Amino acid sequence: MNLLVPADILCKTKCLYMMVLLCLPLAMGEPGPCRHSITRNHLLTLRRLIDNQLQNGCSITYTFIERRNLSKCCYVKAALPCILELLTSHFRYTRGSENHSYVLSLTGLIHNIYSQQCVPQINEELEDDPVSFGMSVHSTPSEALWRVHGVLSEYWELVTSSDSPVDWSCEQEYTDTARPTELSLTTVSSSWESEKVSQTGLDVALDRDLTFGFTMIVLSVCGGLLFIITLYCLITHKMSHCEYHHTSLQVNQIPGLHTEIQDLEMQGQ
Repeated sequence: MNLLVPADILCKTKCLYMMVLLCLPLAMGEPGPCRHSITRNHLLTLRRLIDNQLQNGCSITYTFIERRNLSKCCYVKAALPCILELLTSHFRYTRGSENHSYVLSLTGLIHNIYSQQCVPQINEELEDDPVSFGMSVHSTPSEALWRVHGVLSEYWELVTSSDSPVDWSCEQEYTDTARPTELSLTTVSSSWESEKVSQTGLDVALDRDLTFGFTMIVLSVCGGLLFIITLYCLITHKMSHCEYHHTSLQVNQIPGLHTEIQDLEMQGQ
């Protein structure tokens, strides 16, 4: 009777081992939070907020970061505080309205980026405050939001284009002490039009990436389901074989039972 225990334990251990092998890749395949700190839905939310603005509305005055010779990561790092200030100061809507929910989503996005430490806040002990890159801008709310769209799009490219962490060190780049500039509405309009053209190209790339990503997800899900079904069939077959082997051993160990079964079979013949 003791010989039955190792066979039963071995069968259950193999089944458990196969289930662990199945769950291990799923547990290890999840990337870090910064890669998903901004999604295409955030950019679409910003586009909806832009579409809800008046085409010929009154101009607003706000501070934004001038690109100059800043790299992409240092430009995004310097512009995020300006975006947060712009949204909270100039885009206030009735609570519960559609635009209000859009603004809450965008401000929550930036707070989440900081809370997840995806973009470190400017440390004035190690790097200069990029206030020298600030510029006073007079433009329509729609044009201001297009500037926000440009910065968030660049951040989206930074965190999704590479698996390696982004280097946010900007000590050298923030040492520029040039005086702030002031841009008028006419100056901003030309740059806004060129930025819209670049954003159109980015939207095409986003659509292409979304289609490819959706296709890969469907293929991965189908492959995973097929693997799980196959694994389930193998486990069921293995467990049935173990139970049959277990039952056979029990029958063989009962004294006289095997002889009686053979006698019955002979009588039937």
